[in-house]
Amino acid sequence: MWGREMRAGLIFVLAALLVGGGYREWRRSNQERFQDLIAELDARDVLRFDRTPAGAVAPEDSPMAAPHARRAPDPGLSVGGLDPDEASSAELERLPGIGPALASRIVADRTLHGPYRSPEALMRVSGIGPRILERIRSYLIFRAPAQRDSLNKF
Repeated sequence: MWGREMRAGLIFVLAALLVGGGYREWRRSNQERFQDLIAELDARDVLRFDRTPAGAVAPEDSPMAAPHARRAPDPGLSVGGLDPDEASSAELERLPGIGPALASRIVADRTLHGPYRSPEALMRVSGIGPRILERIRSYLIFRAPAQRDSLNKF
């Protein structure tokens, strides 16, 4: 009476209904646990935030920082005032989008490969791409290399 395709279709529809019903029941039974987990994580974040000194901002890579949040530059940082060839790791962290790990990679790359001659040279550091470079470009200054003579190696 029913062909092979009709039986297979009917079995598929019944299996889909069973799986959908099972998922709905699982979600309904675990909704309360999920809400409890969210409340517990929120409470932990509040406790961590309360321990942060007044006026401090959570670093970008901390669990408290919003995902993909853009950190504002340090208000004391002037446009065109930071030389990446001389800046310390702490000074580099003041740039928007540069955290402690990236600042230390910049310093390590500068030590290993020499000074940065242009803003684009910073892209040789892992973690700096076109977007971060555009964000920090206005804060950087690149001084012309000193006149070289036969007595100077660099």
